Order: sequence, then C-alpha cells, then structure tokens
Amino acid sequence: MSITKKLAAALTRDDNREAAGMHADDRDTCHTHQAWADDCENQHLPLTAGRALAAANEIDRIRARS
Repeated sequence: MSITKKLAAALTRDDNREAAGMHADDRDTCHTHQAWADDCENQHLPLTAGRALAAANEIDRIRARS
C-alpha cells in the first residue's frame, strides 16, 4: 500500500498530537501499519502471554542466527 500525501500528513499530525498527550486510542491513523485506523483495526491482536513468549523466542532465534 502506498502512502498518500493526505495519509502522511494525518500520520504526522497524530504522532505530534500523541506526543503532546493525546491517548493512542484517539488516533485517526495506525502508527504500526502506516494506514488509516479504520483500515487495520482488526489486524491488532490482543497481547497474551503466549504471543509475548513467541515473540521473545523469535527474537532469540534471529539473534542466534546472526
């Protein structure tokens, strides 16, 4: 997906507003996916112990290969 000028401006605006104290849930954009929040709202999975452990194991696996 390519970022349009309008989306880029909105991402910057939301980043600045969040840095100034706005709650992340109030963003119009998704910082993680660099997209409109409505377009990726179902892509964010809740954090669970299993997902955190799997992510840590993946990082360890990558470091071991380096």
